[in-house]
Amino acid sequence: MQTTQKINELLSKNYNSNISILGTHQASIYTSILDTDNGTIFIASNYHLFSFKDQDRNYWLTVIKPFNENGKEYHPKLDDLYTSNNGIKYRFTTREIIVAMAIEYFEKHTKS
Repeated sequence: MQTTQKINELLSKNYNSNISILGTHQASIYTSILDTDNGTIFIASNYHLFSFKDQDRNYWLTVIKPFNENGKEYHPKLDDLYTSNNGIKYRFTTREIIVAMAIEYFEKHTKS
């Protein structure tokens, strides 16, 4: 199944009340699904940037263009790990892996 189909399926499920969905993947530039109990979130933006943050504040992002922090330019590559000054860890990976993580997490919160 293609990534877009997987995202649409993920966003179309009936979830418990702690799960909030913002936007639709086909009609919105920015779509997210959030667990309001612990802050776990999946974001799909512009079909290019995908991210997943778990309750421990670990982030997984698709590989993006270079970014600046503290006057230094970073050029992330696939599987790189970056830790910001505030201790948040960012792992750069593929959108397929991020979507799979979101599916695995949010499937646990579907209504029976």
